[in-house]
Amino acid sequence: MRADLAEAITTFDDDPDARVAIVTGTGRAFCAGRDLKERANDNSDGRQARAADSMYPDRPYMWPQTWKPIIAAINGFALAGGWSIAQMCDLRIAAEDAKLGITETKWSLLPPFGTILPKQIGLAATLELCLTAQPITAQRAYDIGFVNKVVPGDQLMEEAMTMAAQIAENAPLAVQYFKELAYRGLNMSTQDVSSLTYHMYDRLLTTEDSKEGPRAFAEKRKPNWQGR
Repeated sequence: MRADLAEAITTFDDDPDARVAIVTGTGRAFCAGRDLKERANDNSDGRQARAADSMYPDRPYMWPQTWKPIIAAINGFALAGGWSIAQMCDLRIAAEDAKLGITETKWSLLPPFGTILPKQIGLAATLELCLTAQPITAQRAYDIGFVNKVVPGDQLMEEAMTMAAQIAENAPLAVQYFKELAYRGLNMSTQDVSSLTYHMYDRLLTTEDSKEGPRAFAEKRKPNWQGR
C-alpha cells in the first residue's frame, strides 16, 4: 500500500491539471495500520525490516514530497500507520464516528511520525497519544487541533470535495508556494523564514498567474490560471 500511495502521489504531483488530492479509505476504516500478524511473521523469520527502509531517508513520511495540497477524508479507524497517513495530509476532515490513535507503544513499536507531531498539536497532546496508545474520538482530534472539521459520516466526501473545490479555485502556484513556506518555516528562525518568504514572493511575481490575478480583478472576471 505504501508503494501504491507513493505512486499515486507522484502521479498527482506530475499532473499539471491536478490541483488538490483527497485521500480516504474504503469500508469501515480510513487505515488501521500495518497488519501486526505480518510483522510478527517477519520477525520470527528473521526479516526484521529497518524503520528507515519503509520511509524516505530525509523525513518520516511514506510518500514523496509534493507542494500541492492533500486532504484526508477520515472515515472510521485511523490508527498507527493510518494516523501517519492522515498526518501527512495537509488538511483533515473526519466523520463523527471516526477513531484516531497512535497505538505503536502498545506492541513495543515506535511511531516515527510522532516525533514531528508536537509541532502540529503540542507536546502534551502528542505524549498523551503516544504514551497511552488509546484512540481518541474525531471531536477530541478536532479539539487538539489535528482535525480541521468533524462532519456526519454521510457528508464526509461532500465536505472534502467542497474544500478541494475552494482550494482549486485559487491560483495554484500561490497555493503551492504558501504550503512550502508553511512547512519549511517550521524549522526556521523568524529571520530565515522572512528571507525565504521574500525570495519566493519575488519568484512568484515573475509568473504569468501573478499578472493574471490582478488583471482579472480589475476586469471583474474569473481568473484563468495557467500554473506558470
